Amino acid sequence: MAKQVYNFEVFTNKKEQLKKIRRKQKQAQWAKRIFFGVIALVLLIVLIVLHNSRCDYYEYIEETKTENSNEVSYESFGEGYIKYSENGIEYQKKFGVSEWNIPVSFSNPFLVKSKSYLLLADRGGNKLMLLNVNGKIGELTLKYPVIQADISDQGIVEVILEGEKTNFLQLYDREGNLIADMKSSVDETGYPMTAAISPDGTKLAVSYFSIAGMTSKTTVAFYDFSGQLKNNDVNFMGGFDYEDFMIPKLSFVDGDTLAAFGESATYYYNISDEPKIEKEITFEENIESVFVGEKYIGYVLDHSNQPEEGRYRLLLYSRNGSKKLDMTLDMDYETIEIRGNEIYAFQDNTCTIINTSGKILFQGELEGSSIQTIMKAGGWRTYHVIFRDKIVRMRLRFWEKNSAQKETRESS
Repeated sequence: MAKQVYNFEVFTNKKEQLKKIRRKQKQAQWAKRIFFGVIALVLLIVLIVLHNSRCDYYEYIEETKTENSNEVSYESFGEGYIKYSENGIEYQKKFGVSEWNIPVSFSNPFLVKSKSYLLLADRGGNKLMLLNVNGKIGELTLKYPVIQADISDQGIVEVILEGEKTNFLQLYDREGNLIADMKSSVDETGYPMTAAISPDGTKLAVSYFSIAGMTSKTTVAFYDFSGQLKNNDVNFMGGFDYEDFMIPKLSFVDGDTLAAFGESATYYYNISDEPKIEKEITFEENIESVFVGEKYIGYVLDHSNQPEEGRYRLLLYSRNGSKKLDMTLDMDYETIEIRGNEIYAFQDNTCTIINTSGKILFQGELEGSSIQTIMKAGGWRTYHVIFRDKIVRMRLRFWEKNSAQKETRESS
């Protein structure tokens, strides 16, 4: 059998050629990766810059005239919005398009909501209406006037009622059945200023205020109603007293944590077992406003002692009490709200929009009469602005669209 003879020189050259080809392929692949990585980085930088950049112009994409009234209020809920007044309540998935409308006759309506439920109440009246996205679930007529109300994620209703000689704290289930009825004497427990119910409806926190001689006291008391739902047993968990200090606002930040907002401090209580103070946040400056969102709690402090830095100091905390933002700024505001990652402050037709990173996205006057509320709409820097006499869909701009476009005032 003849032996096969290999040309080692040719074979060696091909191996070198293959190495060169593979090397070039790897270089091309890395070049592509670097190219697309640079493009992605540039796009990310552009998006971050755009996200934090300020707009000085705006345009109205849509404009709908409404009845001239200061009495109509709007709240976001579900996939749409709730519109309510002393004459009725309406759910809209799109502004101006009603999913349902329920007439009411309330003198001083106010709305509280949880994830799935709405409670429309008549402050100073004796009527309540429980609703969800499908409409009315039920209504209650109470014996005494309503002072304050709250609702849990399970539809458990809490109300403070003003009796003739005593006040009452009552809990009702979704069917309108009375779960608990607690009397509150001004001489014994103090006047119940406000209350908050936990998301699962099993715990209640109440802020009582009392005066004795020349001193005053606030008591934050905690109750467990998990037993009440089973065997009519109400459990007082404990409480905390504060001399010469008022706590007019309470809010559950999760199922076992309550935030109590006082004149110059906020207290976080853990009530998973025996109530205890988990954190205390104090302020040297006067608190002008407190606003609570789904992810953040915000404060506006009076900063008039250093007006050159700004009239106000804006602070933002996570719901567990960690500071996220501390900035000073000038703004004209009567109402301040937070929705998602943006803060809206407005007064008359002047508004300031700030993101939770502390960047002012817009500040100036809008064409319209008396802003009622501002809500994010679909699209980049696009908002629904509800005025007293119209609803507009507004888009912010970096440049003037045309000569008719109204330029906003530069903030100082």
